[in-house]
Amino acid sequence: MIMTGTSKRLRSFAAGMLAAVAVLGSLVAALSAGVFNPWLFPPDENPIAPTVYDPLAIAAEPDADQRAAPADWPQLFGPLLNNRVPPARNVSFDWQGDAPEIAWKKTIGTGYSSPVISAGRCIVLHRLGDEEVVSCFDLQNGDTAWERRYPTAYECPHPPHSSGPYSTPLIDGDRVYVQGADGLFQCLSLDNGEPYWSRQLSEEYAVPENVFAVGHSPALDGDQLILNIGAKERNAGIIAVDKLTGETRWEATSFGASYATPALATIDDQKYCFVLTAEAAVALDPADGRVFWEFPHKAIAEDFVNATSPVVAGDVVIFTAYQAGTVYSRVLPDGSREEIRHDKRNLVSQFNPLTVQGDFLYGWHFMDKSFRCIELATGEVRWKWVSGIGRGTHAIANDSILLYGESGKIAVAAPNTEELIVLHEATEPLLKEPAFSAPAVAEKRVLLRNEEEIICLDFSGSQTDSQ
Repeated sequence: MIMTGTSKRLRSFAAGMLAAVAVLGSLVAALSAGVFNPWLFPPDENPIAPTVYDPLAIAAEPDADQRAAPADWPQLFGPLLNNRVPPARNVSFDWQGDAPEIAWKKTIGTGYSSPVISAGRCIVLHRLGDEEVVSCFDLQNGDTAWERRYPTAYECPHPPHSSGPYSTPLIDGDRVYVQGADGLFQCLSLDNGEPYWSRQLSEEYAVPENVFAVGHSPALDGDQLILNIGAKERNAGIIAVDKLTGETRWEATSFGASYATPALATIDDQKYCFVLTAEAAVALDPADGRVFWEFPHKAIAEDFVNATSPVVAGDVVIFTAYQAGTVYSRVLPDGSREEIRHDKRNLVSQFNPLTVQGDFLYGWHFMDKSFRCIELATGEVRWKWVSGIGRGTHAIANDSILLYGESGKIAVAAPNTEELIVLHEATEPLLKEPAFSAPAVAEKRVLLRNEEEIICLDFSGSQTDSQ
């Protein structure tokens, strides 16, 4: 075969284009992984001196054990959506030797969804082949109580990110609420997995496809569930549905969906629902969806998503987003807000949760992957730990903080606000990386998962549990 000059030039051009696409793909992957963060977000000229803010007074917040905490760990980030084990449960993350005892482990499928626990049963949502699976295990021995399978065709357009599922189930009484990667929302029986009702919300509301799979988790508010579904063109970015029937109660906002869970709080006798959407931070009335206020808050790059749930400290609500920083707003008695701090240095989370305990904020900083303790009143970094476990999630008990990194490794630190004290660090990963799911804690057990296994750690030798 004789190749003409035009053919040679066309083939050379095609080869060049393929090489350019490959390079561009590598650059996007590196940007997503944070490789260029030190250049995009250079540190302060004097990294030892913290950014100084005006003192911030925080209204008193009742301790977790004085609030009506659901039993066990029925939803993402625990009974009070704050990664805290209620103090009355007297939990301590402690072990002897290289790592805590593994009570049982099970092979599961893919997904970033976190396990939840109620009444001696744990629920995990995962994917095997072309099916999503809701598995119910016995917490003590790992035996399978039931499984519910249903088809899924979702494929993530940004490998190697998972094709889901991302959303974490919620257990309320004898019902389990589950949302799949393509927007199928179901109410199942905790006893046997049989459905009470289901809705395909993404199709019903013509929700635009997000960067990744549907990933927001529901928030329970009395007899309704609040979801950030992102039907922006239908003015239904946030909706509430009746938890018994699935019928829509109200619709609000024209914002897209994020990967953050709504946060509920009562401030000055007014109930609020705080939602970090794809484009903005929003405060609304959970009774009817009436919006109190909103402000833009998102990453500069279009391919980055908002993924960290808001946290509330007294009358102050905290929103954080990659590249956009962390905004502290005081909710005023008339329902309006006053911005009191915008931090872009001391603690900004990309997708990892934040926790308020007392007068301090704990969380993972996006740039150096350190776990940090921040004094709320001043914004001062009390301490930070750059470890080998990577960014991750955590659970805070009375005298210990369990850290679960994306590397599959775990460690324990003391919630000492004066200095960093590392109590334990497992010598080897407990699970294969990447591990992005949050832990679940109940009955002296801790559940951890990745995209291949779920394991149950036994802490019964180091704690007593009064519940």
